[in-house]
Amino acid sequence: MNRLTEILQMLTDLHITLLETAKKKQEILVSAEINPLIAVMADEAKLIKKIKKVDEMRMEVLEHDNAYLPLSKLIQQQPDEGLQAEWTSKLFVLQKLFKEIEKVNKLNQQLLQQALTYTQFMIEQMLPQSKDSGLYSTDTDSQDSREYARLFDLKV
Repeated sequence: MNRLTEILQMLTDLHITLLETAKKKQEILVSAEINPLIAVMADEAKLIKKIKKVDEMRMEVLEHDNAYLPLSKLIQQQPDEGLQAEWTSKLFVLQKLFKEIEKVNKLNQQLLQQALTYTQFMIEQMLPQSKDSGLYSTDTDSQDSREYARLFDLKV
């Protein structure tokens, strides 16, 4: 079971790094810089792959030793009180990290949505006002598709 303790610690360390990365991404979103955002997102993707690998290791240990027991039930059944307390502590830290990462990611999602809305607004402001839907877009149904068609026509 010592292997499970090591895996839980690795998961904790990786999630701490993921939280730091999400916060770094938030700072970049606020500053509206694209190039650093791309690099941070690449780092984030690598971290997620590492987390998946370590989580697979965790599942292998749990399946191998205790026939598909969830970690919380395994903790309850652990006779060694010291190990039980250590695993409980690590599980609590991981759950706290999950909540914090979710919170930061929701804020990042809102920031991205605001940036996209602002970008769309600026594009609409730059487009000349026209009742014509554009040379290549005859009989379009919605106002949005006509605006995108006009943008395409301007670029052509």
